[in-house]
Amino acid sequence: MISMKRILTLAIAGLLTACTSQISINDVLPQQELDRTIYLRGDFTLWDAEPQYQFAPVGPALYQAEVKFSTPGKVYEFKIADADFSEGYNCGYSDAQPAGQKLTLGQPAIADCNTIYNYFSFTPAIKGTYIVSIDYSDYDKPQVTITKK
Repeated sequence: MISMKRILTLAIAGLLTACTSQISINDVLPQQELDRTIYLRGDFTLWDAEPQYQFAPVGPALYQAEVKFSTPGKVYEFKIADADFSEGYNCGYSDAQPAGQKLTLGQPAIADCNTIYNYFSFTPAIKGTYIVSIDYSDYDKPQVTITKK
């Protein structure tokens, strides 16, 4: 018969072994890349899918595009979408987002990629190049962030 002390020792050893196993970032983040090209599309592109506004992968589930905003104080409107504004690839602001359509520099906002009319808006304080990022770590709630380059 195995003693209670022996069972407890085996259980603790098992837990310690489990705690020391290595978990890589790839175990947590999705492995699948987007199956199509997505673009930053807005009033500055006449809502067209233009090659210079194509998103590029920069990390697991993270894509970025650059845009020049030349008029401080102007409200720029845009979406992140594929060439056809396809369902699942037509990302604007989420109605669940308390701040609505306005993006704030450096603050992530949840996107809805099945929306037809919900575009983001951003008002730059200064002219320059900005980076728009979309993070698909949580594919059902991708996050959009804008930062100054």
